[in-house]
Amino acid sequence: MKVTEELIDKILEQGENGSLDPTPYMDSLQYLIMEDDEVDLTEEDQAYLIFLGTICMESLKRTDLYKEIEDEEYLYDLEDANWDALEKADGELDAFISSISEDYPEMDLLDFVAFSILPVDDEDDDDDEPVMSSEDGQLLGFMRLKAMLDAILLPKV
Repeated sequence: MKVTEELIDKILEQGENGSLDPTPYMDSLQYLIMEDDEVDLTEEDQAYLIFLGTICMESLKRTDLYKEIEDEEYLYDLEDANWDALEKADGELDAFISSISEDYPEMDLLDFVAFSILPVDDEDDDDDEPVMSSEDGQLLGFMRLKAMLDAILLPKV
C-alpha cells in the first residue's frame, strides 16, 4: 500500500490538533535531534523535526511499511549518502531533489518532507517565516528525515 497525499493530510491534521502521539516512534526519532558539530538546532527546531518525523512514521505504519530502525550506523551512512548527492548537485537544491526523487518508493512522503522543511527560493514568499531557525538547520533536518525514510523504505546494501 502506498502513502498518499490524502493520508498525509489526514495525519497532519491529527498532528496539528494534538491527537498524534510520537511516543511509539521516539527511539527512532531521537536520531533527528542529535547534536551536530556544525548546526545548532533550537528547541523549536527539534520539536518541528519530531512533529514531521511522527507524521512520516505514522504514514508508514498505516500503510504497513513501518519498521523499527535498529542500525544507527546505517542511518549515518544514509545521511552521508544524501549529503554526497547534494554535493554532486553542486549544492543546487532543485537538482538534488530531482536526483533523489528518481524511482523513490514513496514519492508523496518525500515531497511532503521536502515541502515542509526545505528553504524556498521564491521572491514572492517574503511574508513567509522560515520553518526553522536557519537554512542549515532546515537542510540538516531534511537529510536526517530522508535518511530515516531511506532506512525503512530502501533495501539495505
